[in-house]
Amino acid sequence: MIRVCYYEGCGVVYGEKEPLNDKRETHGLCPMHLEIYLKQIKAEMEKLMDKTGGFKVLIVEDSTLFRELLKEMLHSRFPSVEVHEAVEGKEAMQKVEDLRPELVFMDIRLPGENGLELTKKIKAAYPNIIVIILTGYDLPEYREISCQYADYFLSKGSSTTENIYTLVESILSTS
Repeated sequence: MIRVCYYEGCGVVYGEKEPLNDKRETHGLCPMHLEIYLKQIKAEMEKLMDKTGGFKVLIVEDSTLFRELLKEMLHSRFPSVEVHEAVEGKEAMQKVEDLRPELVFMDIRLPGENGLELTKKIKAAYPNIIVIILTGYDLPEYREISCQYADYFLSKGSSTTENIYTLVESILSTS
């Protein structure tokens, strides 16, 4: 099989040319351009790592199981993102002040202060922090009031892993 490099019109013929009766052509990258292409991919990956490196997420959730699942899910898809956790409102506000996360996943029902009031405080003090209300209570009144304070509303019951990944990827690409 004859192979022809397609990199920017290179056209170099490379690879096995035997058997001579096989006149098919395939396109790929000659060794020189393969190395260049791999370096470009590596540079793009490093840029992506630089972009997500230092990106901080705070998960404010009183359910240990859900908090751990969300944390593991985020780490598996975005390994260089820092994920921090808080169980209740006072702890969450302290972590927001200390860490200044770019993204907060906020449960509505928390011990002590509710997530909506906490979101209101966070957005008043740090309007650039993106807050996603993530709740098991997918009620119209929760959606409506969440839209007044938070940037996004997701239902724990109907949001898929892929929905969450897509949302986080869109937030990463704009930050």
